Amino acid sequence: MEDIEIRPVHVGASAFIAAICRDLGVAGMINRSVRWDEKQWKVSPGTRAVALIINILVARRPLYRVWESFERLDLPVLFDEPVELNDLNDDGFGRTLDRLHESDELRKIVSSVALAATRRLPLGIRSVHADTTTLSLAGRYEPTDSDLAFLEENPDRSLLNITYGHSKDKRPDLKQVSYGLVVTSEGMPVLGNVNDGNLSDKVWNSEVLGEIETSFLDPRQIVYVADSALITPYNLEQMAEQKIRFISRLPGTYGLVDDLKEKAWKQGRWEFIGRVSLSEKGAKYRAQSHMDTLGGRPYRFVVVHSDALEKQKGRKLEKAVKQEYQLIEKAQTKLQKQRFECMGDAQKALDDFCNDHRRSRHQLKGRVIAENVVKRPPGRPAKDAKPPTVVEYRVEVQVVAPSETALRVEQELGGTFVLMTTLPEDEWSNTEILEEYKGQSSVETRFRNLKADPCIVDTLYVNSSRRAEALAYLFLLALIVACYIEVRVRQELKKRQRPFLVPGDRWTERPTMSMIFDILSGVQILKLCNGRATRRRLPSNIDPRLYELLELTGLDHKAYTHVSYAM
Repeated sequence: MEDIEIRPVHVGASAFIAAICRDLGVAGMINRSVRWDEKQWKVSPGTRAVALIINILVARRPLYRVWESFERLDLPVLFDEPVELNDLNDDGFGRTLDRLHESDELRKIVSSVALAATRRLPLGIRSVHADTTTLSLAGRYEPTDSDLAFLEENPDRSLLNITYGHSKDKRPDLKQVSYGLVVTSEGMPVLGNVNDGNLSDKVWNSEVLGEIETSFLDPRQIVYVADSALITPYNLEQMAEQKIRFISRLPGTYGLVDDLKEKAWKQGRWEFIGRVSLSEKGAKYRAQSHMDTLGGRPYRFVVVHSDALEKQKGRKLEKAVKQEYQLIEKAQTKLQKQRFECMGDAQKALDDFCNDHRRSRHQLKGRVIAENVVKRPPGRPAKDAKPPTVVEYRVEVQVVAPSETALRVEQELGGTFVLMTTLPEDEWSNTEILEEYKGQSSVETRFRNLKADPCIVDTLYVNSSRRAEALAYLFLLALIVACYIEVRVRQELKKRQRPFLVPGDRWTERPTMSMIFDILSGVQILKLCNGRATRRRLPSNIDPRLYELLELTGLDHKAYTHVSYAM
């Protein structure tokens, strides 16, 4: 009987992620997109990129420590070519990042992987949701000598501008990059890019509209949903030319917003919608549609009232009225203590006071009062001397609180917002328009995954601008892989009408990527070695949820036990 050595090896989620990368063809796409020589590279750039994606989703170590993520893993199962631990060094990863940036194909790689993912999902894309976020970075991030040399050799290229800008992380003290994402209503990324830290959302929307035109998405079939930064004269013109259907929020900077709100409250043709979210504490909505023009083109405007927003506005309004009165009272007291030598000066002071508070909700009533004042000269007065009498002027101000009616109107108007769309009312109801717009949470969730979720790295570990940009795009690829796993599992559970047991002994049909990776984190395999060959098996006491997750994503146990090349 031959001796067999049985050795348990912790694999965790790494083999699962590697199998998904293989299924989506990540390594092959990268190898076809970058310049490299098979004879000179011991490990292909595509394989190294997959290693970085695994590191991003599992261990989150900087380049010089990535090898530690794989120190105890089963490398032959993870990669489609022989890889030794010492091949996973920071020099090799650095060269891979350099070649990725040099290729100028980073956006194309992201969209290609996204296309491969969506083709494996029965999505039937009806709409896409677009938005941007910023990623704050600690460090100077000045161009390195190699960055400057690259610019000299490629004068038509530019570096990612890691700089200060409007920080959505509320860290204006740090430099940043900007991420742009376009996702389906289920949260599957279809387009993604990394941009300069000071790029405005208005400009980004214009750029991504052009990218949609050349992507696998049909701009005439989908509905583009974005926040109010989309609405600019230039973007409206661009969408009209491309015949892109859209839903957005009309910014308050347009006077039409107030006109539409006042018209809606005057007409009172509210259609009750109720709650859009699944939460019992969610806001209740009502809405009404109006046709109007903007920039010479007709659009449909849906005025939406939210009871939660009205209550929030009421609380803010009450606080604002109180603060406003305190400011006016302080200025009033100061003014009324002053004395003026002529009526003109007093009247001017009153006019200035009223002008300073002209936007106040309080009503101000003032008048100038003349008073005879005995003016005693300095020193000891002469006997029987009568001190002269002079006329002085003072200001008297009355502050009248705003009426309950006025405050009620302001609160009602504050509880409404205006959605703008090209979708006709006979095809899209007010409810559908609102639900689609509220679906913006799908892209916001992905930003939270990208920046705060333990599955995704929340900082860059390189100083070169070129490598930082390439690594930022690998974060997007890692996000696509994680999102694909989450969406695929959810869709299959919905299709099979069954829940899934997640950590905390809770059943759900919508497990998150964090829950899934938590379950996978403890997976081990058994390596059976007899001196001539090595076989791999999953332990008999393995968590049965592993098999279920493999099945739901179209994989099987071979993801953990099969080696795809001859050893």
